[in-house]
Amino acid sequence: MITVSKNLFGKTQDNKEVYSYTLSNDYIEVIVSEFGANIISIKVPDQNNVLKDIVLGYDNLYDYENQDKYIGATVGRCANRIKSGLIVINNTKFFLNCNDAKNHLHGGNIGFDKKIFESQKTENGVKFSYTSSDREENYPGELTLDVVYTIKDKALNIQYLAKSTKDTVCNITNHTYFNLNGHNSGDILGQYVQIFADYFTPNNEESLPTGEILPVKSTPMDFNTPKQIGQDINSNYEQIKQAKGFDNNWIIKDYDGTIKKAATAFSKETGIKLNVLTDAKGVQFYSGNYLDGASTGKDHSLIKSRYGFCLECQAFPNAFACPEFEKPILKAGDLYSRKIIFDFS
Repeated sequence: MITVSKNLFGKTQDNKEVYSYTLSNDYIEVIVSEFGANIISIKVPDQNNVLKDIVLGYDNLYDYENQDKYIGATVGRCANRIKSGLIVINNTKFFLNCNDAKNHLHGGNIGFDKKIFESQKTENGVKFSYTSSDREENYPGELTLDVVYTIKDKALNIQYLAKSTKDTVCNITNHTYFNLNGHNSGDILGQYVQIFADYFTPNNEESLPTGEILPVKSTPMDFNTPKQIGQDINSNYEQIKQAKGFDNNWIIKDYDGTIKKAATAFSKETGIKLNVLTDAKGVQFYSGNYLDGASTGKDHSLIKSRYGFCLECQAFPNAFACPEFEKPILKAGDLYSRKIIFDFS
């Protein structure tokens, strides 16, 4: 049996009420918020049948308003980085707002992570909706977005549905930081990750993909066999060294537009396993290298660098500067659809 309940989460600094929803069944409990269509909490049982909250987050709305690490958030219109904020659609240049030095990151100055979504309870979850106006953050077209969270069995399912009045960019993902030992348990270096990918896209010193596609074989970027996150995180390999850990896009094996398993993570300490499935082409594995300064999290717990990891399902970053990469363009009137499934055991 699935229960869905609505609760007041808090008021914004300009006095707008924000609600959260708790989705639960006999196995999983998830809390999501109208602010940023954000995942606040995911609780699943460990090997001793004790419920563990395994995602980083905050106890109050104020901290979500003021954070800059995208903890738990829906990010868009375009996830990840765009060089110089430059996109070209139908031979027209648009310069998006740049909020990561000289580049555009996760939707710009005020992306979806800082928006208040309208909400509607569904039979087994909640639908969040937001309308992004034409030229918001300089994106063309009015974009209407639905973010639908549902739970089924041991999984949290996320679906993004969007339409635009003009040809635009659309590449939306979730930016939850996982810690399978529990959100307040310290670093994630002893936890295991497996990424089903034979190739990845290397970055330059600004964390922008260069357009190259490199094999993971015989490099520390090879996660085809499960390995501890800490095994190679301090490697002298250039990609790891310049990012102070892992922060690249991996190309999901056998991509054909259907749902594939992108990655698996597990903790021997708690016995909790996470499978990430998606119909996206890439997945960004980020080991939380720059979490310092994220303030105090839930239950007064510290959030520090490498205390959580992200598996962000996405189109390839920086595609407009990389001729070989498919551009995440949504045609006017077409339906954008992406699915992400976090399946636990």
